Amino acid sequence: MDKIPIKKIFKNVYQQKGFPSGPFDVCLICRCGETKKGGACCEKGVYVDKESYDLIIKHKKKLEEKIGIKIKECFDEQWSEDTEYLGKKGIGTKVKNGTCVFRVHPKQGCEIVSFVLKNNLPKRMIPSACRLYPITWDKGELFLEKIKKNCVCINKNNKTKRLIYESQKEEIDDIFSFE
Repeated sequence: MDKIPIKKIFKNVYQQKGFPSGPFDVCLICRCGETKKGGACCEKGVYVDKESYDLIIKHKKKLEEKIGIKIKECFDEQWSEDTEYLGKKGIGTKVKNGTCVFRVHPKQGCEIVSFVLKNNLPKRMIPSACRLYPITWDKGELFLEKIKKNCVCINKNNKTKRLIYESQKEEIDDIFSFE
């Protein structure tokens, strides 16, 4: 199975308090962002791994029924040149109503995450950036995203007992190889 190589992990990944049990328990209920409606991490859309994209296409008929638009309309027209994605390339999602097209409207959460969890599908269908948030990577380095205003996930005052590295460990191990 393909993995993204990582050479360095920044200290903040090991120090930041995080989610009680992992990213998906918070994705569907968090009240972050300027409007306190959730989805601060979804404001600019996301780059979807080629591997995730292929799984989305494989299940597109049922997913299109769920979201009410054609999958083809959800993505940019051109693939990224960056190879640090599962499948060695990524493609951006479109932004609609000021947030990722896959965000549940008018509620919150992600249609892809919800679809995968409800149908017991492979987690690799969920874009790596979403599975790992607020952890991210670039040029072989793993680190925390810069704090977005009012983002609960990486608030310095987070009082949870578990560290982000602990709650995201399963996702980290699935996505990355360490050199």
